[in-house]
Amino acid sequence: MTVPPLKAPALQVGDCLGIFAPASPVRLEYVRKGQEYLALSGFAQREGPALFQRSHHVAGDWRSRLLDFEGLLVDSAVKGLVAARGGYGCLPLLPHLDFALIARHPKIILGFSDLTALQLALWRKLKLITFSGPMLAVEMARPEMVNTPLLWALLTGAAESVSGSLLSTYLAAAKIEGLRLRKFSGRALGGTLTLLASLAGSDYMPDFKDKIIFLEDRGESLYRLDRALTQLRLAGVFAAPAAVVCGDFSLPNETERPLLPAFLKAFFGEDDFPVVINFNYGHCPQSFILPQGVMMEFDCRRKAIALLERAVADGG
Repeated sequence: MTVPPLKAPALQVGDCLGIFAPASPVRLEYVRKGQEYLALSGFAQREGPALFQRSHHVAGDWRSRLLDFEGLLVDSAVKGLVAARGGYGCLPLLPHLDFALIARHPKIILGFSDLTALQLALWRKLKLITFSGPMLAVEMARPEMVNTPLLWALLTGAAESVSGSLLSTYLAAAKIEGLRLRKFSGRALGGTLTLLASLAGSDYMPDFKDKIIFLEDRGESLYRLDRALTQLRLAGVFAAPAAVVCGDFSLPNETERPLLPAFLKAFFGEDDFPVVINFNYGHCPQSFILPQGVMMEFDCRRKAIALLERAVADGG
């Protein structure tokens, strides 16, 4: 018996959003800029009590970060959660998550990068749909980085035709290339490549069979990307996906950047599934916003992307 996904209630303008820092420490000035963006978008906010804490390299110890996350989830006034930033810190939270509590209080969880670990764990354990997208003290602090119409269309449950039109522009970009490009569909899952590799072999790693796997990363050299991809292959991740969508990788070495598309084509060259390359998803301006776990369809010939279901439930 297939378990249906768990969907959070849709947002409405005027709702209160909880701000939490599950990973690296945040800076006050960037938080305030991000809060201005949310206010201009019509949303109230509530800060987690530990938002500005710091413990060594993370935003407070794991207990304080976990308490913020769970406290905002159970707060009836808070309708969705927005991560302040990524960096590092979500992996140590996973063994301490109260999945039964989260299941009783499903809410929109928005963020990406290090949030990949949290989002994939929530899908693995609960089939909770979350959103790989802009964070408060990073992209929202620079609003030109955010595809604002797409963000709120997804989170408020706009008609699939509206969301599909906004999503399709990404597949129509001139820089898109790939292998075996055709129509494909499946549940979309993924995020930052090195975080997926970190989950391999753990109880928090989803099953990627028949999934559209999204991959991106930042600041990793080509050999490190190769190593992470190879680790996923050895773990069976690329055994039978619906497709792989390779986003932005922001290689630190300028001389390696032109080599990336050819490397990806060689790495996936003997597979039989479609591979999209140079897709605008990741640590880049106007990034694609990925609803983790939602059924999607890509028609590469028509350059169209469609949601096959709403990413959120009716508001409540």
